[in-house]
Amino acid sequence: MLLKNKLSIKHIIKKPVSGKESTLFLMIHGYGSNEKDLFSFKKDLPEDFFIISIQGFYSIETGKYSWYDIDFDNEKKFINITQAKKTIDKISFFIHEAIKEYKLKKNPVWICGFSQGAILSYAIALKNSDKIKKVIALSGYLENSLFPKKINHYTDLEFFISHGKYDTIIPVDWVKKGLKFLKQKKVLSLFYKEYESGHTLNDTNYQDLINWIKEKHIYSEK
Repeated sequence: MLLKNKLSIKHIIKKPVSGKESTLFLMIHGYGSNEKDLFSFKKDLPEDFFIISIQGFYSIETGKYSWYDIDFDNEKKFINITQAKKTIDKISFFIHEAIKEYKLKKNPVWICGFSQGAILSYAIALKNSDKIKKVIALSGYLENSLFPKKINHYTDLEFFISHGKYDTIIPVDWVKKGLKFLKQKKVLSLFYKEYESGHTLNDTNYQDLINWIKEKHIYSEK
């Protein structure tokens, strides 16, 4: 597992079994984690995905990164909006860059994020809904301030959204506001479930996630 520096964002990859043109499955870790975190899912994902897990821009300490600063003591300034918007632009560019570099399918792209990565995943998907069709948001929420200026059509977007009932970092109420927005936009499908956990994935949540991915993958490949 080699951290690649060739493109604009450091990342690790898992190539598909077949040599055919592949679907990009992009992973975005949470605050204080790194590119190896969600990459552990790879053993359970469909073998024809081209998996890329990216490393955050801001170093917190050795082996721990973030995508933007967080003020845990101030709900109104929880997100550094300026940094987050720049990160959204950079990851959006990276998606185009990676598709070209690794000769991947332009559509559909899957995006999966945890916590801070989930917040970004919502915004990146709405910004790039021409390419991104499957969105996995784990323990995050849809932040209004990060909406793209140009509102694209969202009717072919599919979401897997999960959250811990006892999450003290990102309250469940924050998530539900985003669900209301997505329902109003009439997205193609929306899976949402709360689990007996805090700011993490328990075994049931993980198994539901893997089952959802496999089901949607089989359907999209038909």
